[in-house]
Amino acid sequence: MTKKKNNTLSVLLLLFRIVIPLLAALLIAVSIIIFAMFGKIWYLGVLLFGGAALVLWLYFPIRNSIWVRMDAGKAEPEKRKGLFQRNPNHIHESLLDTSLSVLNVVLLLAGVVIIVLPLLQYFSLAFNNGVFNLNIVLVPRVFSLEAFKYVLLGKFAADFWRAFGNSVLITVVITIGSNLVEAMAAYPLSKADCPFRSGIMMFFIITMLFSAGIMPIYLLMNALHLIDSLWSVVLISISNVTHLLYFKTFFEGISQDIEEAARLDGASEWQLFFRIIVPMSLPIIGSCCFFTIVGTWNGYGSALLFIHDSKSAVSQMPLAYYIYYFMNSSQAESKNEPWLQYNIENVQAAMMLLSIVPILCMYPYIVRYIKGGLQIGSVKG
Repeated sequence: MTKKKNNTLSVLLLLFRIVIPLLAALLIAVSIIIFAMFGKIWYLGVLLFGGAALVLWLYFPIRNSIWVRMDAGKAEPEKRKGLFQRNPNHIHESLLDTSLSVLNVVLLLAGVVIIVLPLLQYFSLAFNNGVFNLNIVLVPRVFSLEAFKYVLLGKFAADFWRAFGNSVLITVVITIGSNLVEAMAAYPLSKADCPFRSGIMMFFIITMLFSAGIMPIYLLMNALHLIDSLWSVVLISISNVTHLLYFKTFFEGISQDIEEAARLDGASEWQLFFRIIVPMSLPIIGSCCFFTIVGTWNGYGSALLFIHDSKSAVSQMPLAYYIYYFMNSSQAESKNEPWLQYNIENVQAAMMLLSIVPILCMYPYIVRYIKGGLQIGSVKG
């Protein structure tokens, strides 16, 4: 009788574990379709999304209740892993733990929606004919590549490509220069016998926590004749104390025996650093380089401070700042061009999509270093 009961419960559990996630996925899919196709009844999509969250919330208690009934009478309850690969001993889980787990999943899904929906909006605008922008929600109504053609080959194409080249130059120089400076500064500070080590570290930490403000930096750049020059952006971004701390912690974890063996073989300090330490530090170097590249490519705060918002300074603008400048000045330019007047939002969206292409192309090649590099560089092993 007990065996037959367990078989019935097993079949019920199997159906339950298949039907409930499918139902939740269906509700989420339908809510996304409603958001995409029928923006005017967005509240129905929100209602269905909330229904999916409620279904997932009910999933865990009912599943655990079935497991408790299946394990009744057993000396040692069977250890199982649930839908989201959580702690195997589910039958001792409280309702609060289950609710928090479901809340984490719902918040994660909500974060994904918040991030993805604006990207889909800009994607649709970039590939849409500007005359039909009022009818667009998340899907292009009339597919068109005119916005990309205007950005790459149109009236302002030369300015766009010059800004693109400026961003490439700034990103390469800052990434190589800053990480080289930070690594070379962190290496001696990782040694216990470094003279004035504590004082130097305190100096770096103070500069990380406190700033003199914008005016002294602006006056310095003005004295160096770097106003309206992209080299002001390079100079102000060449150091990052946070990355220096990552490098220092990583270097402290490298065995001293390796360095002693290299010195016994006749290696100088420069050879030891560039031929031994740097190749062993590729995970932390890759992680710091990635964050430097993303921050530099997408940043325009420094350029906003030192490069004037005028036509005479367009040749010195990085890409992110040029897009900001174009969005502010294109309204006046569109009055003389009827096509641009109707497609201004599409052109702006096309620029934004083109600006993220280099980061997307680079990410797959460097992502393998990020997780390992930060884990090794954040905790001394």
